[in-house]
Amino acid sequence: MIQCTPTYGDGWDFVVMPDPSGANDFTNIPDWQVKNGDLAADNQLHSAVIIQLFTEARAPADCPFLDNPEDRRGWWGDVYSPFPVGSLLWVLYRQALTDKVIEHARSYASDAMQRLVDQGAAARQECIITADKPQGAMFINPVLYGRDGRIIYNRAYRRYWT
Repeated sequence: MIQCTPTYGDGWDFVVMPDPSGANDFTNIPDWQVKNGDLAADNQLHSAVIIQLFTEARAPADCPFLDNPEDRRGWWGDVYSPFPVGSLLWVLYRQALTDKVIEHARSYASDAMQRLVDQGAAARQECIITADKPQGAMFINPVLYGRDGRIIYNRAYRRYWT
């Protein structure tokens, strides 16, 4: 189970028009907000981070955490793109929450966020990974910085290990 904890007030990439009555009881169906003939997008960076962290990147054949070397997963579109999509966090989900797994998670998350830097979405990045072993939870906190050095993205995600 993955839980997203917003650290500031931005939303998802797409915008949903709220119920005009304010009831939010779905008696009036919400609708997509459109801008210039396309879906309105308020926070593409948030969507890019979610995609990079939680899409299953193709694992290398020598990955030490693969349960089945024949199932390396990955996104087929990577064949056509110079920037692979996703991370290898998925290979860790069935592992015990050890220091080695935490270090690999830091590396895998950082590699995924570096692609956003390489594409020009941020000037630099860091991934802060902490774990609560007794609770079986890992906290993944990607931080992206703009060209002026200010933080442009900072959210914490909690991944439960069961």
